Amino acid sequence: MMKKILVLCLFIALILLVNCGNEPYEGDLPTRDNPCELAIEATANAAEDFSAATEDQYNLLCSVYKDALQDQISLCGDPDGLLQNIIDELGDCVLENPLCDDAIAATEVARQNYLLASDSDTEALCNAYKDALEYQIEVCGDDGTLRAILDELGDCEPVFVETVGTWRLEAWLTDQARDIDNDGEVTNDYLEDIDCYTNETITFYSDGTGVLYLRSVADITYTPIDGSPNEEDFFVTCNAISIDRPFNWVQIGNNTLIFTMEDGSIVNYFRNSNSLFIAIDNAFSATSTVDGVSQINERITYVYVKL
Repeated sequence: MMKKILVLCLFIALILLVNCGNEPYEGDLPTRDNPCELAIEATANAAEDFSAATEDQYNLLCSVYKDALQDQISLCGDPDGLLQNIIDELGDCVLENPLCDDAIAATEVARQNYLLASDSDTEALCNAYKDALEYQIEVCGDDGTLRAILDELGDCEPVFVETVGTWRLEAWLTDQARDIDNDGEVTNDYLEDIDCYTNETITFYSDGTGVLYLRSVADITYTPIDGSPNEEDFFVTCNAISIDRPFNWVQIGNNTLIFTMEDGSIVNYFRNSNSLFIAIDNAFSATSTVDGVSQINERITYVYVKL
């Protein structure tokens, strides 16, 4: 992206200088007080400085170059829209970093794999997650958030916890990344974008009984974005509820828990060393605000963590 812009701006600067130096002589001696000519020269100088910008200088010199282009448009006009095209290409003067974008995506994949790890591969997937975090820090920088996650992961030796006790819902994982809170950032963990389901817990008792505590439910709607067939604006309303669902449970090996609910239905949960999860079809459901009928439905993996 940056290379494309720099080549374009140098090409335009060269054209401007050549055109400026070859204006027909009309009987007057050349002067240096022609505002348009001075603006063209200022643009050429700004383009030259910008073409040699380092990563640290990029934002400043890009902004200077954009200002020079805008001044030239004001003083000389821009009949072909060429200068405005360059301004549009420069955007907000933030240097794109595709390596950083790739690193963030890789970290998210590694995080999901770690959350869904079985007892046998928890340590390996934890180390893969740590490697992804380290690489993200290297290419993107860090405000301390990623380093804190690394510290929390420690040496990745699995910590095996008893099933008996209370587990809290921590994540809604899905294969489809969406921007539920309309902030411009997509996520595969919808609970990151939904201010709801913050106090959903499961308590296991040693006598083989337990209670599933449901304390909120989200009403989700969406409006398709005109001109973007695969994008939507979502709207979430969180409603407080208070439902306690007793169950009986039995654990098979380290990884499978079978719930028998009051109505006789059977639900299978799976766990690794410190996470409990279940995948439910159509657990995410959003209704269109346009016709009130169309829906987006997705399979969600609920992830609980032992308190």
